[in-house]
Amino acid sequence: PTQFALVKIVMAPAAPAPNAASTALVKKARGTVGTKLVFKTNVYPLTVQKKIPYFKHDIRIKVNLKSADGKEFTRELTNSSRFYDDDTRKKGNVEVLHALSKKAPFTKKSLIYDRAAILFTLDEIIKKDEELTFTLPRSSLGTDDIFDSVKEVNVTVKKATDRYQITSDDYNAAAGADFVEGGDKSIFELLNIATSQCVVDHMDEFAADSKSRIYILNPGDYQGIQEERDIGDGQILRTSLKKSVKTIENTLKDGKVVNPIPAIIIDVSRTAMHKAELLSVKMKNYRSQQSTMIGLKVKKTYGNKELLTVTGFTNENVANCTVTTGESKMKLTEYIKKQYKITLKETNIPAVRDRKGNVFPPELLMIIEQMVKPDQNTANTSRNVILANATPGDERMATITALTEALHLDGDRAKQMGVMLQKNTSALKVDGRTLPSKKLVYGLVGGKPTTTMGFQRGDRPVFFPAPVAKWAFLAVSGRDNYEWMIEVLQKKGRSLGMKVDAPLFKQAGLNLQTVAGAIGQAKAAGCTYAFVVSDFEGDHDIIKAAEREHGIITQQMRGKNSEKIHADTGANVCLKMNVKNGGVNHVVGDEPLLLQENLLIMSLVFDHPSSMSKKEMEEGLRPSCPAVVGISSNASVIKVAGKIIPESCQNFIEKFAYANPREWKKEGEPTFKDTVFELMRHEVEAFKIARGKPAMRIIVYVSGVPEAERGYWSKEGKALVADVCHTFSQAYNPAMTIITMSTEGCERFVAEGKPPNAKGPDPRIGLVIDSVVVNPRVNEWFLQSAKALKGTPRTIKYTLVAEPTAAAAQYTMDQMQGLTWALAHLHQYCFGTIGFPSPSRIAADAAKRARALFKTHQQQSRNRGPYDLEELNSTLGFKSTKASSTTRSV
Repeated sequence: PTQFALVKIVMAPAAPAPNAASTALVKKARGTVGTKLVFKTNVYPLTVQKKIPYFKHDIRIKVNLKSADGKEFTRELTNSSRFYDDDTRKKGNVEVLHALSKKAPFTKKSLIYDRAAILFTLDEIIKKDEELTFTLPRSSLGTDDIFDSVKEVNVTVKKATDRYQITSDDYNAAAGADFVEGGDKSIFELLNIATSQCVVDHMDEFAADSKSRIYILNPGDYQGIQEERDIGDGQILRTSLKKSVKTIENTLKDGKVVNPIPAIIIDVSRTAMHKAELLSVKMKNYRSQQSTMIGLKVKKTYGNKELLTVTGFTNENVANCTVTTGESKMKLTEYIKKQYKITLKETNIPAVRDRKGNVFPPELLMIIEQMVKPDQNTANTSRNVILANATPGDERMATITALTEALHLDGDRAKQMGVMLQKNTSALKVDGRTLPSKKLVYGLVGGKPTTTMGFQRGDRPVFFPAPVAKWAFLAVSGRDNYEWMIEVLQKKGRSLGMKVDAPLFKQAGLNLQTVAGAIGQAKAAGCTYAFVVSDFEGDHDIIKAAEREHGIITQQMRGKNSEKIHADTGANVCLKMNVKNGGVNHVVGDEPLLLQENLLIMSLVFDHPSSMSKKEMEEGLRPSCPAVVGISSNASVIKVAGKIIPESCQNFIEKFAYANPREWKKEGEPTFKDTVFELMRHEVEAFKIARGKPAMRIIVYVSGVPEAERGYWSKEGKALVADVCHTFSQAYNPAMTIITMSTEGCERFVAEGKPPNAKGPDPRIGLVIDSVVVNPRVNEWFLQSAKALKGTPRTIKYTLVAEPTAAAAQYTMDQMQGLTWALAHLHQYCFGTIGFPSPSRIAADAAKRARALFKTHQQQSRNRGPYDLEELNSTLGFKSTKASSTTRSV
């Protein structure tokens, strides 16, 4: 991006109070725009008995072990992640707590949870400063393998706090706890634990990796549940029940909340899991790319059998790897044979590295069964997960209804706990609205702009065509030079009002090894943009790395899609080509906020690496993987004859930055917050320079914010934006609004009956719900802005976390919902709306690109150690002089 000097924004002296952001939990009037429609939900009212006291206890479990050579030692089971994986620890905790519940003073009224060994009781069995200790012999425990070498188990129980804990009535106050100093949400922890007791009481039927996701081990027992299925790549698909508990409005009277209640939201999903097998088998049999195995949890099958996290692979095969022992080096194969009497057989594959840089042979590492993380997905995994979860709405709701029985929340156990989902309780129905279609404005026809209500197929002139002049055409293929596509693209471009010149540089017959060099040659020839057609897999990251290295925008198309270029695909390719070169394909013509020249809209997306432990930081380890911040804003504008085109205020472009992880706070080094601050300041400054005047209103969308962090953005987020503005002038206090977005919820909405103008049973785009099933104390709404091709889409939850205190500067629910709905139309690359506001999608793409560029950078530089943050941001990130600030490179 262009490097700007610090711009001093001169403002007339003004008191900051009118535009200071407020975190007051004052409910706004619900929106009214749109056509009313009734929706079925998967939200069930819970019955919670009144005024039941619950007392929380912490449990510590230590196992006394005896090794094969007769040595005795002790390990803590409850929080030892070095030797016990989560599932093993949970099973062990449950076995111990089952045995403990048979001892006085405990009774079956105790609520037991098997992950963190938390115990809730209905009676105060332990007084202040007391603790209970028990010794359980091996004979009192179950048959779990974890206890094979255990002599006895020592258990310590003590109160979690000295103060009075919680009561069942606390769910109302807890609804706003994130936004109140000292707010307490313990009741939600209790309700989540209470509704997960099937995992404790029926271990042969269920397993869990958290309080919200429960795996069904015998899916055939329930209606519509699919059996476990192998999908290749060493992965299986497993059915899970996902749930959450929250307080909802329930009923309204004259628009006011009168009877909030606790509710449970239940959903069903198919989750991809890594199978428990030797890592060497996965590497050989499934030809998995090494990058898809980064982050895997594995267990050594030799020595102390500790757990490891795969953080990388060696460039050399096992046969050539060396290890340091004392002051000398020796071959890894020799070390394993000498130390453990094991002769390695799989020596022609790379060795594994852990966080400390130590190397291990893959054939002696067992993969722990675990959920596949997003960055471990292969194309095969993604395809199978999407297809398996594409369940039509009514079918999904019927399955969920059957699964309510799986939680066993209508029996004596639930009655003892005072938390019930009564038999035959129906899910709630809710009044929603479908927002009207937005008017889209395209290019001139007969001297007038063309407009449509919503997206309609057919070639239309783009709103602002960018000339495609100095460009290169590259073919990464051994079977076709694809030059015939150039004429097709030129013809399609003309139909869209674009001017696509003959390419300045052409080269065919490229491969994975030569494509980066060809991009450099294109840049040297004067090209500013390169179009790449490829028949090879795995070259995308190479192309994007070359884009940053040489400072040239690239666009890639798969050769297998070339046969569709004469149809809609050709138009879509040209639309993307226009955006890549700085053009705008369409704008929204009837959204007032998007036409305001003094409004800055930003969206932030964060991609955090695996957290470093406190012990690792104390040992002097530095982070080996940075966090990533993606940002998109409308700071840039398009000018013609020196004048701003007002509609170009809807032109969102991207930037990204690398940052130190959140937990890394070493003196003298920039924190994660420092990097976010600098990136936002850059956008505020760019807005002032592009428009010649500062933004008087700022709206920030923050993606992927879990409920527990909404309070942070309400307090710290508004202070961060204010501090950014005050770097220009202490009197600069634009009206700021912060909206968080979350996809972590389980809510689903299915239209009751057939919606007007809709082909299927699922809600059409533009669905908005802001009452009954929302938080009674917080301004939140659900918006479904894109329709799934198949199945039931998950709606996005938006929460207003900060706004100006002055009523005149605040937005209504209709205004915020309308703006968010309009932003979903601005992705530019497709004929249709998307599931997120466009700037959020662009920022997410930027973060994803940053992560891929970092991986490629580390591989090319063979850097195994800590990263250099300043170097990353100067060569790849937002400080790079080779990157473009006026086009979307992602």
